[in-house]
Amino acid sequence: MKQPLLLTSALALALTFSAHAAPQVVPLFDSTTKLEPATLEETSDALITRLADRARSRHAREARFHSYDLYATFYWEQRTIGIEIADHVAKGGKDVVFTYETLTELSAPEFRCFFRGINTEAEYQFNTPAPLVAPNRRSVKVTHNVMEKRPLQVGDRIEVEISQFMKAPLHGQKNYYGTAFLYVVGRGVVPWEAKGEKLDSFPLPDQAWLGGQTTLPYQYSNEPAHRFKQMAGNIAPVSAQPFMLGRRLHHTDFADGAHSEKGNPVFGEQRGKLGPQFVAHSCIACHINNGRALPPDIGKPMFQTVIKVGSDAKGTPHPKLGSALQPQSTDGKPEAGANIASWQTVEGKYADGTPFTLRKPVYAFTGETPSHFSVRLTPQLVGLGLLEAIDEADMLALAEANRKRDDGIRGRAQIVKDENGQPRLGRFGYKAGQPSVRHQIAGAFNSDMGVTTSLFAKLDDGTGGKPELSDADLANITRYISTLGVSARRDLDDTEAQRGEPLFAKANCTACHTPSLTTGKHHPFAELRAQKIQPFTDLLLHDMGAGLADNLGEHEATGAEWRTSPLWSIGLTAGVSGGEAYLHDGRARTLEEAILWHGGEGERAKELFRNMPAADRAALIKFLQSL
Repeated sequence: MKQPLLLTSALALALTFSAHAAPQVVPLFDSTTKLEPATLEETSDALITRLADRARSRHAREARFHSYDLYATFYWEQRTIGIEIADHVAKGGKDVVFTYETLTELSAPEFRCFFRGINTEAEYQFNTPAPLVAPNRRSVKVTHNVMEKRPLQVGDRIEVEISQFMKAPLHGQKNYYGTAFLYVVGRGVVPWEAKGEKLDSFPLPDQAWLGGQTTLPYQYSNEPAHRFKQMAGNIAPVSAQPFMLGRRLHHTDFADGAHSEKGNPVFGEQRGKLGPQFVAHSCIACHINNGRALPPDIGKPMFQTVIKVGSDAKGTPHPKLGSALQPQSTDGKPEAGANIASWQTVEGKYADGTPFTLRKPVYAFTGETPSHFSVRLTPQLVGLGLLEAIDEADMLALAEANRKRDDGIRGRAQIVKDENGQPRLGRFGYKAGQPSVRHQIAGAFNSDMGVTTSLFAKLDDGTGGKPELSDADLANITRYISTLGVSARRDLDDTEAQRGEPLFAKANCTACHTPSLTTGKHHPFAELRAQKIQPFTDLLLHDMGAGLADNLGEHEATGAEWRTSPLWSIGLTAGVSGGEAYLHDGRARTLEEAILWHGGEGERAKELFRNMPAADRAALIKFLQSL
């Protein structure tokens, strides 16, 4: 399939830095952007927190059922709630009021708080029916710390689980539970970890909040494959239903409308939109569990891979294949195909004499063989909305600081023009070729599934012209991808992981993998605004040397330049993806191999790592695995 270009090379805005001027871009969001209601608000008498929740089949600490992070059938129907927490204790009052609104009538509106966990993993000290205060709206006032038998005070921990026992659901089971979330009086909702024999909940320290307040609690339900599928920890009430509707689209087969998870009905409205040329039938077919894809076995077709093609190094579309190869077709006659023919090995040694072996894929094409191509496996999807919310000025400041470095690091911004000709900062894709989550998703629909949108209404073979996916659907799936929760950093008490963090900096890895950034205040989604995040990326293009280079550029990026990949959640790759594969084409089987492939601007960091004693190398990797 051909990749729709956001910007042709001829239209690309030349990127040059000087001591007097930085490149000019139009921000995605500014002071004129319409903002959705804040999720945190302080009034004269209360700290107000607003968030949403979804129905769950089991409880947070039940490791034997594997049905907590799982989404039950018909999850997009009637199964989200909006919650408002009015904390009067924070302002000198005597109570915390929990009010929540459901989408359908409940038969047993049970509100549970203050985790006890003595007889079962789902036992709470305070259980009460929530009184009805308006249609489908219920409220509970908490005045005492029932665990310590005293009035509430600032700093008290209140773990909450709101059950959704529906009276007459349209479809599916009636009885559901809710997310176990931790509210700290005077502070708000925080990601939590379980401690002690009872697995009581305690706030995670700030260093674990990789995604700011979107960060998820630790998982105790033994469902590693589902970690990248969860709502942000602070998801706003206005986002809950669009998130679910977007998730349904993400899991829909655009050929027959089938849902990827058993028990869910066909989405008839989306049936028959696939193709005519395509890579995969659905988003989830490539983005399995929302994580990284693994390279296929030798000789097997590449159906989880984007293979960008061109007729020259500048990315001029190929006369027969367009901008991306599409190995499948609705009429059974694909334009071309590709596979990994073999792996070329590269031998090396650490400074202490320990040998290592790297591998590089060798590709074979069936049908038309492009002279210029770039193979890219699907990346993980979490945290994209937060990256979109970073102010352009902050990213350009990083690029300007790079220009002044004396260590060979020369990261630069990718600037592209949008559909209206406005220069935007590139953020998404391996070469930062798209400026927003919406553009990235619409481009993938077009290129990977042959589904048109108003943003990319034509395929690059000239067919199409009429949007097949509605703007409302595109908005829903954009909301879904943007508000996926980021997992918390782990192994905070592990001495080896602790020792590895300064070694990561000592090896100059932080020159590109910037540990901490802050999102701007103008993003329309409230849960993404003003968040201190730890993505470990600068989102800039860096020349990574000949070893990682391909022979196809993208906009102003050369074949050797790649956007710094975020490292948050990288340690969960094996559980989510079912194995490990890193870098743009999945050649690296381990994190060590990924580092050892670094060249160009990453050469110095690679050599510092290669020359470390084995214990230091292991500690650095242990730190990465904790992210």
